[in-house]
Amino acid sequence: MHPPQLVDAFTDPSTARERLVGAFRHRLEELPSRGSSFFIHLIELCPVACEHCMYSSDLERKSDKVALSKGELEDAIRFISESSSQKLNITGGGEPFLKFSSILRLLETVDVPRIEIVTAGHWAVTPRRTARVMARIDEARSRNPGNPELLLRLSIDRYHLNAPRPVRIEHYGNVLRCWSETGPGFATGLRGIQPDLGTVDRLIAEEMGADVQEVDDWNRLLLLPGGKSVPITFNVFRRSGKALRLTEDHQGATKTLREYYGPFETRPGNLSLATAVNDAIRGEYTASAGLAVTLDSDGTFWIFCGTAPDRKLLLSGQSFAEAVAYFFEDPITHLLVDEGIWALSDLVMDLAPETHAAALAKNDSASLVNDLLAADDVRLAVTLIATQDLVTRNRATVDPGHPLAGILADPAADVTEMCRDLVLGNRGTP
Repeated sequence: MHPPQLVDAFTDPSTARERLVGAFRHRLEELPSRGSSFFIHLIELCPVACEHCMYSSDLERKSDKVALSKGELEDAIRFISESSSQKLNITGGGEPFLKFSSILRLLETVDVPRIEIVTAGHWAVTPRRTARVMARIDEARSRNPGNPELLLRLSIDRYHLNAPRPVRIEHYGNVLRCWSETGPGFATGLRGIQPDLGTVDRLIAEEMGADVQEVDDWNRLLLLPGGKSVPITFNVFRRSGKALRLTEDHQGATKTLREYYGPFETRPGNLSLATAVNDAIRGEYTASAGLAVTLDSDGTFWIFCGTAPDRKLLLSGQSFAEAVAYFFEDPITHLLVDEGIWALSDLVMDLAPETHAAALAKNDSASLVNDLLAADDVRLAVTLIATQDLVTRNRATVDPGHPLAGILADPAADVTEMCRDLVLGNRGTP
């Protein structure tokens, strides 16, 4: 028989988790005070509408609010600069070049040493237009007092080439020729998917009269005429978003997340993407004392791979320190930041094997935490297990008046096993 107060908690797991988080008190002397990678999604729409898009992005509105307003962008610039992040990624959600003025505003004002812009490159329809766009990017970057290092990164794969509004090989060629010939003050690079390694990159090489040189399993160099080179990196194929509807089976042509991220673990089995400086195109995910943050186009933000889905915040004038303090009120954030996503993955595999299998099958780190913690009872179970771990290691306390305080402070209480029984029981699994 399990303690009745624990059984009662699982009758309304969402409320029970909220009460536990409210009673949780960590004992960290200092919280992270700066950022590592900062991801900003300017808009959820995209005209290319690739069939494999992890965000299921196209020109159809999926929410009432599809883009950051001018005022919200200014708030974001203040917040990003205050975070002292090492890198800003203008990426994700949709095509950022639909908000070109916002890109320029970020480039000329945000206080970070490095910036990366991710784009489909659909705008590079003619050499003249390409040159005009790239010149404006370079001018905006040069106005920034901090003189940040900038990388313009184009996505290359079969799905962009065959999209409803395709990005053609000539578009990539326009960007690369403009970059090679005009020598702007920023770098450019290409990123594809593993199933396309040796195909789309070869097509681009033929377009440019270039050679492709192998660097390692993940990276190539495009050697352009005249001596310049452009890095190409190949990421795993993500089966989330629209890709869930694809009939192609890429399983044999792409590695799993654990295989991909293995070389970047700070120790075996530990991968804290919540603290990483994302540098895939350089073959690095550098550990940092800061926090990786994602700001979505609806104004919500969270620690990347470090925040439970019910703890996201709306950007509304709070300081970076205030936001970090809020996130660390949740035991799950401590688990994800300290132990990494595989620790969460292994916990959920024991608690709810089907949930774990479905989440890992997507092969997508961006959705992994949300998918693993989507169910209320699993989220409560992980909160209880993480809390007991922190309390018994004297890194946290639970208010004495909380009905589970005694159990969570008892190192002999097998909270993990009890939670497993209750979660599996909810699912009718023996």
